[in-house]
Amino acid sequence: MGATYFFRDLHTLNMVHSVIIPEINNNRKSQGCPQKKINIWSAGCANGSEPYTLAVILREALDESVFSDVCIRATDIDPNNRFEAIINRGSYTAGELSKIPADMFAGNFMPDIENAGNYVINDNIRKQVKYHHHDLLTLKPVINEPFDIILCKNVLLHFSEKQRSDVIEMFYNSLTDGGFFITEQTQKIPEHLPVKFEQMVSNARIYRKKRF
Repeated sequence: MGATYFFRDLHTLNMVHSVIIPEINNNRKSQGCPQKKINIWSAGCANGSEPYTLAVILREALDESVFSDVCIRATDIDPNNRFEAIINRGSYTAGELSKIPADMFAGNFMPDIENAGNYVINDNIRKQVKYHHHDLLTLKPVINEPFDIILCKNVLLHFSEKQRSDVIEMFYNSLTDGGFFITEQTQKIPEHLPVKFEQMVSNARIYRKKRF
């Protein structure tokens, strides 16, 4: 499954609740938008470590009423069908969970009675994460609803330059006005696309969709 584990790139993921969600809520208030639901897409999610890490962080940081309005779509091409059962059950080894702070771990995981040595994630978190098989190179979003946040990390580096450009363009078209795209620190927006995004912070690859 490669190098995937919980609480990877915590610096960036913490900005979702500290920077991005307040921006989304402020934008909605200024536009008189009554929508409360926050749609998030974790593209190329592998075994679910990233979307579940984000869900744990958000559950700890947000009021329960706000967290209940978060929906995370976790997608992967998953050609060998390895990830769906793992994510749907939310069961992980102690090693995969070893970087989670003890207080967060105790409040959100319990021993998996069906898999000795594994731990399952709290149902209140698991129900906020929905898994879908999805191929980014179809250049179609996973659902026909706009997303407030799209995360795609450690995936685009496996694509050609044109494929990366096409996928990021698809992400742009899938975001709400002023929505956010997050990628890994080494990934830059293709040269012809910065006109469509603005980088939000200098120490993370968090981009906001520009309004025209």
